[in-house]
Amino acid sequence: AVVVFIAPVAHSDEAQNDADMTALKANFEAEFTGLNTNDLDATMAQAHEDIVLFGIFSPFPSNGKKEFEQAVKSYFGTYAKAEFTPVSPRFRIVGTTAVSWGHYQLAATPKGGEQLSYSHGRYILTHVKVDGKWLILSMHISPLEPYRAPPF
Repeated sequence: AVVVFIAPVAHSDEAQNDADMTALKANFEAEFTGLNTNDLDATMAQAHEDIVLFGIFSPFPSNGKKEFEQAVKSYFGTYAKAEFTPVSPRFRIVGTTAVSWGHYQLAATPKGGEQLSYSHGRYILTHVKVDGKWLILSMHISPLEPYRAPPF
């Protein structure tokens, strides 16, 4: 009798996909950790040179890393403490491009000791892989208004 053992072997593409997903999630987490801890260097390290930001504080986009840095500095300068919490983040990779999306909760205390405020909304980020590293190319964060019964 001949006995043949077949052992599952991870396909190299699958291993690469797992490594890419791990690196993508690390990029995502590092960005929001930087924002939540007022760490400008950590926040900027995740951004592509040509990043575009549609944030929650301006109806106008920030174009490029210099404008993104100014927006982040303004964010840090506005709040004594702010905690941006992604809710059920999702990720998808297609080649060297990826998206992450979900909902968020934001708890923020403005400088000056005013009362803590809360908001919620949704976000979508586009990431690109450059020289083996995932970077954020675009970030769109949009608050959702509280539900209001008709008539509006």
